Amino acid sequence: MNEPEPADTVVSSGEPALEIAKPVQKTNIFRNAEGIRPGWRFFLYLLMFFALYSGMVRGLRFVPQAQQAFRDSQNGTITHAFDFMIEAVGIIAAFIPAFVMARIERRQFGDYGIPWKNAFGRLFWQGILWGLIFESAEVCLISALGGFSFGTLALSLQGTIFHGVLWAIGFVMVGFSEEFLFRGYTQFTLSSWIGFWPSATVLSALFGGGHLSNPGEGWVGALSVFVFAMFGCFVLQRTGNLWFMIGFHAAGDYAETFIYSTPDSGLLAEGHLLNSSFHGPKWLTGGSIGPEGSVIDFVLMLAAFLLFAKFYPAKKAGASG
Repeated sequence: MNEPEPADTVVSSGEPALEIAKPVQKTNIFRNAEGIRPGWRFFLYLLMFFALYSGMVRGLRFVPQAQQAFRDSQNGTITHAFDFMIEAVGIIAAFIPAFVMARIERRQFGDYGIPWKNAFGRLFWQGILWGLIFESAEVCLISALGGFSFGTLALSLQGTIFHGVLWAIGFVMVGFSEEFLFRGYTQFTLSSWIGFWPSATVLSALFGGGHLSNPGEGWVGALSVFVFAMFGCFVLQRTGNLWFMIGFHAAGDYAETFIYSTPDSGLLAEGHLLNSSFHGPKWLTGGSIGPEGSVIDFVLMLAAFLLFAKFYPAKKAGASG
């Protein structure tokens, strides 16, 4: 039985096989055999992001309602208007450049961490559950050590439903915006340049540092955000996508800001559920930073790493699913 001839040879009767020269892929400082080098793709994405983000934020400053929302945020209060506006801008500015880069790179958008086939599926709801448990454990431990009082209800039933629904939507938007910007396209592309954990460290440091601009935030809170971001990268590595962390991020912020009514990275929310209060040393309460500035937060983040490693083991090489 005759074997098929290789695709790169031509055979002529009575003559030896002739090899056909394959085209040589030209490489230079901007391109390699796979296309635009990852470093340039990374900076091109950031250029598009900052151009879109700054342009939209500047445009919002001409809207009177937006001007008031920005003033409130500078005074340490986040409103529904501010949350919806700034997170919508963040989502648009983070997602559109990724769609453009997906076309350039000939990839699916889902390759960057948010596969739509898994949208709001099992991992997302598991993340929601973990986020609620994490924040509840944190606040209850601070309370048990004498640093937190739950106080009385601050809202009527109608107000609880109204603000509860709006903050739920708003913090899911936060999850999409922040997780994709720091652990979506940027993590995917930077990893192919310098490796997964070096890129995770760089992006997590930027994520933590970015929170220092919040009123009431401090270096301990920024360090806590850095650890949170590294946990997000660990989850991404184990699950292969961002759906768990979108849920975890949204639920943690929701519980912290709305349910327990504490500062979140130095910011208090309008329409919070409780008239709660902190009292005691800053190492326990977090002070103006909120629970993420407490030593309890670091202890629980370590526990989260260990528990996630146990319940979501790394897939063996060659394993499917």
